[in-house]
Amino acid sequence: MEVHHHSHTARKKLVHYFWEFFMLFLAVSLGFFVENTREHYIEGKREHKYIESIILDLKSDIAWTDHFFTIQNYSINSYDSVILLLKKNQRTAEEQRRLYYLVRIAMRNSWPNEANENAYEQMKNSGNLRLLHNHPIADSISQYYFNLKEIAYITELLTLRQQAVTEYEAKIFDGTVMQSMIIKEDFSFKPPDGNPPLARNDKDIINEFFVRIHYLSSIMVYSVSFAKEQNENAKRLINILKKEYNL
Repeated sequence: MEVHHHSHTARKKLVHYFWEFFMLFLAVSLGFFVENTREHYIEGKREHKYIESIILDLKSDIAWTDHFFTIQNYSINSYDSVILLLKKNQRTAEEQRRLYYLVRIAMRNSWPNEANENAYEQMKNSGNLRLLHNHPIADSISQYYFNLKEIAYITELLTLRQQAVTEYEAKIFDGTVMQSMIIKEDFSFKPPDGNPPLARNDKDIINEFFVRIHYLSSIMVYSVSFAKEQNENAKRLINILKKEYNL
């Protein structure tokens, strides 16, 4: 009887320990589940916030490229007009004033392309790209910003070709006339007065000037083409993000 009593007591203790362990395990598991759910919720909110910021940057890119098309095409067309006017054997006073104005305004409007990468760079530098749970979405975003690296190459080439053109502007156009064209209040330009002469009318120098304009115009045309692709990709990515994140 005594042996039976001890055996029964041991079973009760074993059951008691089992329930204690089970309740402890349940409490730890529940705590882990709650904390994990809370962490996922917080990360989901952060992910949405980053996506909203990226969309704002993309909209900024679209607005910029729309403006960029206008000024860049204006510059390209201005250089075309400069070539046509310089090729003429005789120019009227109005054409001479317009020639000076166009060559100056063309350079001013040959701007480099830009892109707003603030949100993406912040995510990348802080290690928060991991928050993007959808791998195809993450790949689409990364691909868009990877393609923008081309802008740095275009800008470098544009700068070199601008320098090449301005070197020959100094050989053809009178610097005092160009200085008189500045409106200092807002740094804009006006056509010069009278019938301003060229500093030099050497056909060989003018032809080399044309060649340099050609190379500058070529990189500007390519830059416009790239910006159009950038614009379309930004619009497409916005649609993908809005659909995925219900924005």
